[in-house]
Amino acid sequence: MGLIPHSIIRIISRLRSELMNKSSSLVIHHIEVTQNRAAVSLRYVACFIVLPCLISISLEKCVESWVTFWWNTSSSKILDYLQEENNLVRVSQIEELLLFETTVEDFSETHLKKNFLFELYKKDCIQIVTHLGTNLLEFLILSTFLFMSQKKLTIFFSWIREIFYSINDTMKAFSILLMTDLCIGFHSPHGWEVLISWISENYGFVHNDQIIFSLVSTFPVILDTILKYWIFRRFNRISPSLVVIYHSMNE
Repeated sequence: MGLIPHSIIRIISRLRSELMNKSSSLVIHHIEVTQNRAAVSLRYVACFIVLPCLISISLEKCVESWVTFWWNTSSSKILDYLQEENNLVRVSQIEELLLFETTVEDFSETHLKKNFLFELYKKDCIQIVTHLGTNLLEFLILSTFLFMSQKKLTIFFSWIREIFYSINDTMKAFSILLMTDLCIGFHSPHGWEVLISWISENYGFVHNDQIIFSLVSTFPVILDTILKYWIFRRFNRISPSLVVIYHSMNE
């Protein structure tokens, strides 16, 4: 007989096998949770990308028919403010045609041109209201979608956070620097100019270069300052080396 009784050896062996089974089951459970989290996050991102396109396609025709009926049956004073510059151009063109009509014998051709300008003005106004209504409905639907899917949004952020913290500090700094340079870097003002112009046109505002240039020159700077402050406050406690690497790469 050995120094250790067989009963104790059997108990130790049983405990070791149970611990091994529990550890393997925990590993399997962790893998399943990670896979489910990744699947939910990818489906959420795909839905968030596809949903605006589907909403825009499905709502545009309905909104356009409703706006056309509304325009033909009632007057709109809001459009005079939204499209003030375009309205002035149209009105001046019509006034010139009317003045020209009094001095020219061929009234029929001038009358056709005048009707054409009125129809063109009406189509422009209907298109503006259609885009505005579609974008507002799209914004409301997406806001409702975000509010109703807060749990999935939390899962998505936790998945991104897990991926981010699983890489080394150099890759973390590279990822942050890449995103900041794309959004608020040296070559980003042209992208911001296109984005602001697109938003203003879709929501019916008159194109104003001074306002666009003011936003382009100030908004990215404010975002860059906020981001640097956030990086310093958050990662200086968690990983000081990440802050050092980020500033070294940024310089």
